[in-house]
Amino acid sequence: MQKHDHKTFKRTVFAAAAVLLLSGCSVTAPNQLSSDDMLRLANLDQMQMFGRQEPVTAAITMDEAVARALKYNLEHRLSMMERAISENMRDVKSMELLPKVTASAGYRDRSNELASSSESLATGQQSLVPSKSSERDGRTADLEMSWNILDFGLSYYEAKAAGNKALAAEERRRRVVADIARQTRAAWLAAASAEELRDEVAGALRDANAALAQSREAGNRRLVKPLDALRYQRDLLNLVKQLETLETELVKAKSKLAQLMNLQPGTPFRLAKRTGGYAIPAVPYRLSDLEVLAMTRRPELREESYLARNAVLETKMSLLKLFPNVKLFAGINYDDNKYLVNSRWADVGTQVSWNLMSLFSVPGILKGNELKKEIAPLRRQAIRMTVLSQLHVAWNQRFLAEKAFKRANEIATVQTKIDTQVVNAVRSHAETRLEAVRTRVETLLAKRARDLSYAELLNAQDAIYQASGFDTVPDSVKDDSLGGITDAIAAQNRAIRDGALLNAIYGSQALKGGEGDFKNQSESYQLKPTASKSDDPVMPAAVRRVAGTPWESLGSLRGGASK
Repeated sequence: MQKHDHKTFKRTVFAAAAVLLLSGCSVTAPNQLSSDDMLRLANLDQMQMFGRQEPVTAAITMDEAVARALKYNLEHRLSMMERAISENMRDVKSMELLPKVTASAGYRDRSNELASSSESLATGQQSLVPSKSSERDGRTADLEMSWNILDFGLSYYEAKAAGNKALAAEERRRRVVADIARQTRAAWLAAASAEELRDEVAGALRDANAALAQSREAGNRRLVKPLDALRYQRDLLNLVKQLETLETELVKAKSKLAQLMNLQPGTPFRLAKRTGGYAIPAVPYRLSDLEVLAMTRRPELREESYLARNAVLETKMSLLKLFPNVKLFAGINYDDNKYLVNSRWADVGTQVSWNLMSLFSVPGILKGNELKKEIAPLRRQAIRMTVLSQLHVAWNQRFLAEKAFKRANEIATVQTKIDTQVVNAVRSHAETRLEAVRTRVETLLAKRARDLSYAELLNAQDAIYQASGFDTVPDSVKDDSLGGITDAIAAQNRAIRDGALLNAIYGSQALKGGEGDFKNQSESYQLKPTASKSDDPVMPAAVRRVAGTPWESLGSLRGGASK
């Protein structure tokens, strides 16, 4: 009977092994994606990219463009997901602080009886007939709660590190928001000026092509000398080329704005008219005040401070791993073996383990801790130097951009007057049609240069605020709709323009001593929205030397320049 059971057991084992072997061999190579699969995936991605956006129903203002960029831009979405992941990891690490509760159940079966006998150590003879104390099959169930003190300590520090990473992710999100907002404003200004010049460029192209056709006809009829006709056509073609280049720039400006707003390519949209003309904005803050603000509000510095905390925590975790590992456990158990006197029981206990070889790593850990303590302030100071350099460069570039705009505006004004005089001269036959077309093209190019220079001025103004750590969007927005975000951005920009945001951040707190600093904010001292007295600052040589590298070492201000 036992032999029969043993054979049956062997057959069962072999059959199970054969099934597992065949199942392993049944795994085939993955199928290649077909064109239909890629098309379905493309449609799904396109729906997720553009399907949930509020449609464009009116002319887009600058604030709405920034709101659309922050709400729908894929890069901003990615930074928000990274922050969400960091916050989730913090919650996961916090749950690891709890004791572990393990539930288990099992079933066992043998091919024969678990029997044993005894042998005398003195005589070597069998002293007990074979007997058994357990059944061939049985069921067990266990519920155990265990708490590892060392793991608790490590999980505590890991949870704190995950919290710091979540805070650092939020600062990276702030940096992305600042970059996107600045780039969007620059793109909107370029596109708005392009849209204003679109009709004039189209009209100038029509006049140039008409004059070109007239010249060719006159050359074919031999009404003018062939060489004069060819030179005339050459000059007209050069003007047409300049107009076509300008027309291409206008189209690119609008396409770049659409990309930042995450509008589906080909979506028609109009831009609102610029208001305020070409008024030069005032700088309502002192440079020394902005230095203090940058030292406390720049995302890069705050992120580095959070990550520096983790460096200290990593050292503590390394030291904690050197301690003995103590495990406490308690559980309840069940076994249906009929030979047991007690089939149900509870047990408690403790277990201590210690890797003594880890003690040899103590000197290295302590040395690494000292190096981290030395590196942290150096890294922080290097970033502070870069931040200050960025702020000073942005400050000087703002007033240099103002000077450049004034010059471009004067050129555009003079060129417009020249264009008026040439048009009158052409009407009285004192000037040729070629000269009229050339003057008109020069006028359009001057207007375009003035608009770009004005956009560069506003972009340089934004660079000051970004380098100082101002947030273009409030920390919390009650209404997260497109209109609500637009209103919040407009209100924040007004606060920044009016010079009130610094007061709102620090109130009456004394920040920094010295004449002209934002200190001791009382009723008798208020920041006034007045422009800086210096219109032509002299850029120090040290600032010029660091104007390149710092932009690459930090994420902000890298891609926000107006192009």
